[in-house]
Amino acid sequence: MLIPLLFNLLFAAAKAEVSYACPATSEALGIPRIQTVSIEASYYCFGFHHGRDRAWQMDYFRRVAEGRNAEVLGFSHLKTDLMMRLVNLPVEAQRLWDEFPEDKKSLLRLYARGVNEGFETGKLSQEFLDLGVTPEPWKPEHSLLVLLLQSFDQTRKTFTQDYEDEKLRRVWGEQGKTLFGDGPLPWDNTILKEGEYEKREGTPGKTVQVRPKDVRLWAPIPTVFGQASGSNNWVVAKEKSRSGNALLANDPHLDLKTPLFWYWLSLETGDKKLVGASLPGVPVVASGTNGKVAWGLTNSYLNSADAVFVTDLKDDQVETFRPLVWIKFGFIKLPFFFKSFERLKTGERVLPLEHDSPHRLLLRWTGHTLTAKDLLPMFDLHAVEDVGGMDRLLGGLGLPSWNFVFADRTGRVGYRLVGKTYKHTAQLPFGVCSLTYDEFSRPSFLAPEERPRVIDPKRGYVYTANNRHWPRDAKFFGGRAYTASFRGFRIDELLAGPQDVESFKQIQCDRQVVDARFFLPKLRRYLPQLALDWKRLEATDDSRDLPLYRRIMDRLLDQWRVDEAALYRLLDGPTPKQIQELETIAAEAAKDVGPRSWGEVHRLSFSHLSKNEGWVFSPEIPGVGDSHTVDPGTARWNKDRGLYEQTSGASMRMIIEMAQVPRIWLVLPGKNRSYQGGPDGTSWQNWKRCEYTELKF
Repeated sequence: MLIPLLFNLLFAAAKAEVSYACPATSEALGIPRIQTVSIEASYYCFGFHHGRDRAWQMDYFRRVAEGRNAEVLGFSHLKTDLMMRLVNLPVEAQRLWDEFPEDKKSLLRLYARGVNEGFETGKLSQEFLDLGVTPEPWKPEHSLLVLLLQSFDQTRKTFTQDYEDEKLRRVWGEQGKTLFGDGPLPWDNTILKEGEYEKREGTPGKTVQVRPKDVRLWAPIPTVFGQASGSNNWVVAKEKSRSGNALLANDPHLDLKTPLFWYWLSLETGDKKLVGASLPGVPVVASGTNGKVAWGLTNSYLNSADAVFVTDLKDDQVETFRPLVWIKFGFIKLPFFFKSFERLKTGERVLPLEHDSPHRLLLRWTGHTLTAKDLLPMFDLHAVEDVGGMDRLLGGLGLPSWNFVFADRTGRVGYRLVGKTYKHTAQLPFGVCSLTYDEFSRPSFLAPEERPRVIDPKRGYVYTANNRHWPRDAKFFGGRAYTASFRGFRIDELLAGPQDVESFKQIQCDRQVVDARFFLPKLRRYLPQLALDWKRLEATDDSRDLPLYRRIMDRLLDQWRVDEAALYRLLDGPTPKQIQELETIAAEAAKDVGPRSWGEVHRLSFSHLSKNEGWVFSPEIPGVGDSHTVDPGTARWNKDRGLYEQTSGASMRMIIEMAQVPRIWLVLPGKNRSYQGGPDGTSWQNWKRCEYTELKF
């Protein structure tokens, strides 16, 4: 008995020590082209290249999710660390890891081994050297942690919208129901069209609201991947393609930081290939092609998280806890444990408010209800054979919540929303709703067949731009977090005719200021001196009209405490006081921008992800796009600098033509690999000029 046991132990030890070579050549844009001998080797090499080229970024993502950035980046990260401790993603990641099947665990372990080997080089980056730290070993469950972090970060708007709306409701009172209501607007458009969704029968029900004293969170939950700026993707079937091949485009809009969020790579194992964008820390190509199918994703903003006042909680249902956070002070770390939080004994999170409230505000997120089964399809994207297979696979993906479009070599195309989402047959209220605990704890979810989807649409194309999924007569309601659909309006318009790669490039890089088409005619009724014409308003560096228009709009939105929908309705019949304010705002806006051009007043610095101003690896350039251009340039006004600082935009622009051998075009806002050393500016300028590189599949 002893000899067989020793033999098995030695065999297992030998097997554990198997090493994998990762021969790679560097493609255009610094994309590694990796050849491996097996699926096991491909996971190892996936991890090796992530760990080698993006070690600091992976460590940062992990620390955000764990609430541990203050221990290396200092006191400024304390509050956001505490808020992430409240969300408690590591517990969810560990629970899901424990449920994972052994075959997937084995592959993630190989990925983690590759990461740790890559860390031996990655730990020499300037960030680690300056901080005097090295990355802790990567564990396989950390990949699930980063996946949950991305999901939570990109669905958070669906619950933050609740209390942001509540603030607006307090400003406008009963008038807010009309101003911010769900009535039609001229730029409205939806992903699904007539005949592609189930219609509502009868009158929708109503939800209830309480009126607490104030709804203001004690501290913000960190935004990692970007404020709610949006993303675009679309597919065109062979019938609308000049080449007869299906075409797919994807440009996710995330914070434009250093390092670049996406890591592109090409993996080849025998006759299997995979090319596309991955999130460092997760061995999945989120947007790309395996040669048979291409896919791309955007944030859906369909309701998958709520901030809810629970009206009948008793004190014995609630417990208090104090997270321990370590803070870096000079060369030492000190413990902080003075902030108390609440959670229900059943695990639900109580969101901390600045002011006392008679009811507790609870966070409800579908990500807290996931099982391992809901994540597994994400790790099988590379094996899909055709549009039908992709539709079936995505139908089982519960991780919230993205819009996927996809196309195959036969010219077929499709769209599907993925992720667990709440089922609403009543329009959500403007502001925070209230429920009993029984109602709160037993939500209904859309079944996979009820989630928005369409295969081979009759119109020959489908697009998403963070706009509404269903028209207003649909059976289901998607919530209030959708982005104003100016981009969708313009994309729909540009997709009307036959398409090819060049027309796709023009659409992705379209910089028409779409909202001006609707607002300038109204503004000029009350500001006849405003000599602007929307037909010439494009976000070009030399535009001297756009700075004034954008500053007027932003001042109006801020001062009147409205969004674009409410502003459009107010401008139908403003009061004499509002007309006077409008004239004053226009004069102040003119002083703000002076005679400067858009390139002078709209700047993009690609600041470091950590907010450390000393780490400068990217150039500052004139910004790209504007708030509502298809190629967007979401920005904030910096009063001290007297200009707009662009925060987010196209984190990549990808176009794939699904020929028998796919053709891929790509442009990235930065370097795919090392960020050390001074910026040369080439990658960033090519991105700004929309100069695409064709990649070899």
